[in-house]
Parts: sequence; C-alpha cells; structure tokens
Amino acid sequence: MSAAILMALLRANLAGSAAVLLILILRRPVRVRFGAVAAYGLWLAAPLFILASLSPVRAPPGVLAPAVTLMGSATRTFAPAMRMFTGLADGLADLWIVGLLGTGALFARRQIRFVRSLGRLEPMEGSGRVLRGQHLGAGPFVLGSLRPRIVTPADFDTRFDGEARTLILAHESVHLARGDAAINGLVTLVQSLAWFNPLVHLAARLLRIDQEIACDAAVVARHPQARRLYAETLLGAALTPLSAPFGCHWPASGADALKERLTMLNLAPVSPVRRRLGLALIGLIALGGAGAVWAANPAPPRVVGKPDWVQKPTGEDMKDLYPKAAEKALKEGNAVVRCIVRKDGSLRDCKVIKQAPAAYGFGAAALKMSPRFRMKTVDGDGHPTAGASVNIPIKFALAR
Repeated sequence: MSAAILMALLRANLAGSAAVLLILILRRPVRVRFGAVAAYGLWLAAPLFILASLSPVRAPPGVLAPAVTLMGSATRTFAPAMRMFTGLADGLADLWIVGLLGTGALFARRQIRFVRSLGRLEPMEGSGRVLRGQHLGAGPFVLGSLRPRIVTPADFDTRFDGEARTLILAHESVHLARGDAAINGLVTLVQSLAWFNPLVHLAARLLRIDQEIACDAAVVARHPQARRLYAETLLGAALTPLSAPFGCHWPASGADALKERLTMLNLAPVSPVRRRLGLALIGLIALGGAGAVWAANPAPPRVVGKPDWVQKPTGEDMKDLYPKAAEKALKEGNAVVRCIVRKDGSLRDCKVIKQAPAAYGFGAAALKMSPRFRMKTVDGDGHPTAGASVNIPIKFALAR
C-alpha cells in the first residue's frame, strides 16, 4: 500500500511540475496578449494534469500520438529503476507523513499569527460580510477559506475615502465572487501534500500574484475612469511581513511584484474578442496537456486468467516449504500470490494478496514457492504473457 501511494504521489508531482513549467513560460505572454484573466486561468492546467496522471488509461496504444507513445515508453523504461525503491516504501511513506504534518502545522501557525495581529474583529456598520480589525495593519483583504470575510484595518475610514473605498472593496468582492479564497485553501493543501517539491511552493506564490492582477483587471473594467486613483489606492495599502495562507492577501515579496501589478494597470484593456480567444486557447492548452498526460500513463498489466504452466512446484517442494509452525500445529491453509510474468515465463514482484489462517505463515511460504513456477511465453490466444500479472492460489495440505 505504501509503494502504491508513493507511486501515485510521484506521478502527480511529475505531472504537476510539468504543468507549472508550462505555465511559467506562458503566463506573461498570455497576460499581455489576452488579458490577466486568461493568465490566471492558465493555472487550471495544474490540477487537470495531476488528475490526468492519477486516472487509468483507457485508450489503446495504437491510437496514441507518437509523442505520447514516446512518453509512455519512457515511463515503462524507468519502471525497473523505480521498483528498486519498493523496499524503501514504508520508510519514505513515514517521512512523507512527517513532512505533511509539519508543513500543515507551519501553515496553521502562520494563519494563527496573522489573525492575532489583527486584534478583535467586529462587523462594520451596514455590511455583515465586512469586518474591522482592532489594529492598524495590512488590508483590506479576504480572510478564511471555508467562510471567507473581508477584513479592513482600524484606520480604514481615514486611509480610504469616497471612491477609493469603493474601489478597494470592489477588489475584495471580486475575490469573494470568484471563490479565490477556496482556491488558495486548496493550494495550501497541495503545498502540504507536496512539501518536498520546490516548484509547488513557487507556483503557489505566483498564482496569488496572477490572482491579484486578474482582480485588478476586473475592477478597472468596471471603473475605467478610475484607473489612476486605483493605482494610487494600491500604493496606499500597507504591507506586512505576515501572511495568511487561508485567504486572499497580497504577498509582501518585494517591489518587483508590485511594480508588475502596477504596470498591468497602464496597459490598454483587452477587447472582448481577444479575451474570449484567450480563454479558448487556455482551455485547449489545459485539456490537450492533460490528455497527453492521461494517455502517457502506464497501462495496468494484463491479467492471465488461465495460466499455462510449464513448471510447477513438486510435492517435495510443498513438503520442504510447508510452514513449520503450521506443520507442528497440524494446521492446513491456503494463500494467493500475485506476480508479474517475465519474458522467459518466470515470475517477479510477487506479493501476498490473501492467506488463511493468517498466523501460520502460509503467505510467506507461498512467496518462497513462487520461483518454482514458470509459464509459457504466449497464452492460448497467441498473446505474449510477458508483463502480464497472474494470481496463483496455493493450497497447503498435510501429508496423509
């Protein structure tokens, strides 16, 4: 079970990393040509790639494109090397769980520190979804992922007045309407699951930047005459070294990101036709890439239902390998092992899938017996048996 989980985690990280690298190449050109919303939509490719890597292959190899077939062949080529780590699966799984819990605890601690820095939160007059913090600080921003709320600093009324207040609240309302807080919560979960992958943490930071720029574009599209005031309002928003993993909060990561954000406000708005064209292009990229990942997954091994054996354990083998504890207790039993067939018909990677009674070692005895089996290299239909799996039931009976 540990090996299966680690293999799924490895496939998901490879697919997610490929998506992140593709997005890093495309995000800025797409933003300039098709708008900030299209660049933000590019990040949809990452979860699609990951889900595709975990989905079973249903397409026959003959219909795959050459590039996809090459990816599948490369996966199968590295399969023997990946099997070398099967013996380390339990230790690696324990290490992954420790990292998962540690990273989750770190995010929780950061969230608690951020919330405490706000002081007591009270509802603003006339708005049940807007809260006011007790202290001066960063904001406004959206806090929380399950029940997100807009939080403003104590000096919100004096720092933002009139139309500036309308613009800044419109920005946070876009976050709420699009569900950005829930998206950031899922991203934080992925960071915890893939704590060892630096590309995941880089992607999380860049996604938030693209998220904010897309929000800016939505606000400016609704208030085109207030572009300059909106830029000045952004500059007037205070930053803090603390961050909220669960919510929508501008990352205080240096002046370059803020400069990039302000630069986008100076660009001419994208026409509706180009915006729709950009979204269609993003959909094609995400679905096409996810389809390639899905098709490149290694197909599950074929199961040989009626094996044709050329060699099987003898009665002497059964006697020699009979579990000593069961023999002493006069116990009979059975076991089922699942193996992969080699090119010469011998078996590899055998594992016990059933044994009874469980306390007498019938499964271990069946594993010791598996090298005594050898299958024909082709089945009754003329198909090669190499790479197929086979279930072998073995009954252990005492000599009469």
